[in-house]
Amino acid sequence: MAASSALQLLPPTAPEPSTTGPELVATLRSTLPDHLRRHLGSARGLAREHTDAPSISLLSTALVPFDRLLEGGLPRGHLVELIGHRSSGRFSTVLSTLAATTLGGEAAALVDLGDGLDPQAAAEAGATLDRLLWVRPRHLKQALISAETLLNGGFPLVVLELGSPPVAGGRGVEASWLRLARAAQSHRGALLVSSPYRVSGTAAAAVVKADRGRSVWSGHGRSPRLLAGLSARLRLEKLRGRHTSRTESLRLSVHPEEGPGDSAGTEAGIRPARRPAASG
Repeated sequence: MAASSALQLLPPTAPEPSTTGPELVATLRSTLPDHLRRHLGSARGLAREHTDAPSISLLSTALVPFDRLLEGGLPRGHLVELIGHRSSGRFSTVLSTLAATTLGGEAAALVDLGDGLDPQAAAEAGATLDRLLWVRPRHLKQALISAETLLNGGFPLVVLELGSPPVAGGRGVEASWLRLARAAQSHRGALLVSSPYRVSGTAAAAVVKADRGRSVWSGHGRSPRLLAGLSARLRLEKLRGRHTSRTESLRLSVHPEEGPGDSAGTEAGIRPARRPAASG
């Protein structure tokens, strides 16, 4: 009991003030060499930069399923890659994008490595040919240089169409895609790369894959079957650094004025259906 009576309650000790975040950053920065010091920041600073960053302007392609996957359309200042084999609706998506841009009063450029554009089909799809520049390079290196020149020249939309596989001169150009993406970012141009397979690597802000389409036929019973269009599925594989697996259905219809003997079975002879069906 005597020992217990000797105990005294002491007042609580105030905690020592902890070092604040800016002080920690300043201390760490002072210990780093000059070439690393300028890259050091705080979480608050990064959050402020993200908040102050300008909102991304979008360029509609007039294809509701495609725009929905991209959360509104092609982002200006970024590279979007669309991949798909023949009869997947890939080239029809290119035509629709060119038509939507030129009809909206802006200029567009098509760098057509595959040499697949039919100007008449583009006009029938709604493109204003007076606002469309058609470039026909002979190999991929020339196509990349052309696309970069057009972006640096201020074209609001540049489409790089790589045609059918194999892509001519497709090896050893990995750094060129990053340079092309930087050109789009610097001049706020929308860049759509249409390819049979992935080519742009990490340079793409978004990647959409068009699966092989399924023919849609009209007619029933003993009446003759006529090609009514194409049904394909679009799958979003990447969007601004995050991987995802969202899908949309894309329906393309044959021009009503074309007969069964015309080029209705090719991608250049079909156009987006007026009411594209979509599935989440």
